[in-house]
Amino acid sequence: MPTYSEPRKQAIAVIESLRAGIPTRVSTRELPDLRESLIEQIAQDLRRLADGNPPPGRLLWGAYGQGKTHALTAVEHMALDEGFAVSRLSLSREVSCHHLFNFYGRVAIALRTPDSQIPGIQQALDRQEPGNLIDSPILNPGRYVHPLPAIVLEDYFYAAGEDRDLLYGDLMGTRLSMLELRRMHRLNRGETMPRFEENFRVAQHASAYFGLMADALVWCGYKGWVILIDEVELVGRLGRVSRLQAYRNLNWLLNWSKNMPYPIYTLGVVASSLRNDVWFSGAGAIEAKPTGRQARIDSVQIPALAAERGGPELALEMENFFKMAINSRQCPSIKLIRDSDLESLLERLRELHGVAYDWSAQLDVDSLRRKVKETGSQPIRTYIRAALEVLDMAYVYREAIDLQVDRLQEAALTEDESYFVPAADE
Repeated sequence: MPTYSEPRKQAIAVIESLRAGIPTRVSTRELPDLRESLIEQIAQDLRRLADGNPPPGRLLWGAYGQGKTHALTAVEHMALDEGFAVSRLSLSREVSCHHLFNFYGRVAIALRTPDSQIPGIQQALDRQEPGNLIDSPILNPGRYVHPLPAIVLEDYFYAAGEDRDLLYGDLMGTRLSMLELRRMHRLNRGETMPRFEENFRVAQHASAYFGLMADALVWCGYKGWVILIDEVELVGRLGRVSRLQAYRNLNWLLNWSKNMPYPIYTLGVVASSLRNDVWFSGAGAIEAKPTGRQARIDSVQIPALAAERGGPELALEMENFFKMAINSRQCPSIKLIRDSDLESLLERLRELHGVAYDWSAQLDVDSLRRKVKETGSQPIRTYIRAALEVLDMAYVYREAIDLQVDRLQEAALTEDESYFVPAADE
């Protein structure tokens, strides 16, 4: 069996991950950053989070094919490399954020840490000495809107076997009944569970689980919890009342009211269709007097609904939410990649292919870029697929190949506009 050098093995790993369409932490490190200024903004945010000052999160806007998901992948890998725990998920008809505790269960099971390939936090918890909890904010009275999650974490360290696994499941969002939690507390700690001023209710107290998880991650040695949300535009499919609740939850997770007490940073990517068709009707939507079509857009009707259901304070919170969302400094649009940057990416791909397969890789980068571009607007992955196919064939036949790029063309790069028409009012 041949023995490869470390650079060659790494180059093979990069090429094969790109061939499979699954970018890895190695591939994002080895390929040039096509949106350096944007990633640097987020890197500054993460430095603030690591310093104990959770910054406001961001939404990144972009049309289909402009690299929203790729940008999220780059941030995910950067955060893991910098020592943060990361949860990444996509919204869908089944996964939304209008029910905060259900959403917590989704982000908790998706949690990744820099030093483990196993999702979740159990391995990290099992390395800790429970006596050290006293040095963390986890046991501070009033730290969470309800003390139950902190008690569950304490009980986890006293339990063994199936009870321990069930308590871990509760910490990850699979709730146990209060009857079962009291039984485990009494069995494993020899005392009755403390009486609470009010019963735990998921609709009111879900943020306690988010806070407990974020604090537990820092206690385990990570710098904070980064939550990455893809396809935020699917919030637009909820009914009006559910959209209001989803926006409230997003506002809290994004720390746009500047009241996030936990080491959490949230970044979402959103199709421009949501901004143009559901949230706003032009840049002046918030200031304009609502009439006709404009009265039905969310930046107008949701604050009005908030005023009806929660009063002027909630209405102001929602107005601020939409103003932040349209603020280009806080929520920038992902711009199209410049030709020069795209050529740098393809040139680096050529170099890595040569290292991976130990040959003098040849690729006419400018010609390939122009040929793909002639087929119409294409996402970056199409250029990568085209480059890899040309390089693979040139490697096999040892001669320049004229690729027929039309068969690499992606499906029509348009959103289903009707999909973003909000569902009927609830």
